[in-house]
This record gives sequence, C-alpha cells and structure tokens, in this order.
Amino acid sequence: MDISPTILDIALVLVVAGALAAIVRAAIGPSRADRVVAAELGFIAAVSALLLIAMRLEEPVLFDFALIAVLIGFLTTIGLARLVTRDRLTRDRQKPQGETS
Repeated sequence: MDISPTILDIALVLVVAGALAAIVRAAIGPSRADRVVAAELGFIAAVSALLLIAMRLEEPVLFDFALIAVLIGFLTTIGLARLVTRDRLTRDRQKPQGETS
C-alpha cells in the first residue's frame, strides 16, 4: 500500500499540532492527573510522528524504534498512574474525620 507523501506531510502537521496542544495542557494543569494525561498524549504524538517519518522516508528500521518506545511508554504509563493514585490516597488519609471532598 503506497500512501501519497502529501497525505503523510499533512498527517505529520496535524500530529505536531496535537503535540503542541499537549505541551500547553501539561504546562497549565490544573491537576497532576491532567499533566500526566497530557504527557502521555505528547508521547503518543512523538511516536506517531516517528512512524509517519518512517513511512515518508521508507525506513523500516524506524518501526522497530517506535515499537520499543511504545513498550517503554506503556511501562511509564503504569508508573505514572500509580504515582497519581498514591498521591490521591495519601491526601485522602490526611484529611480529618468527617471532611469530604
């Protein structure tokens, strides 16, 4: 299946726009969970850009790098989710009795 280079270029521009939106969201927050989700979106955009560049340059070795990056990203997602959950549990334990959120 041969995809037009113009279509790949347009897709790359859209992915970069999504990455920029993720960077802005990670910078303004407001919560740590929002920042984690934005960081994950930025990572996915980076891997997507790598795959689009691999298709554009017809370099199959870049697909291997993308696969490794996705596997590492999955482990990072698990770690960040545990961090956010742990912080939330710690905060809930420190509240005085009878106080609700």
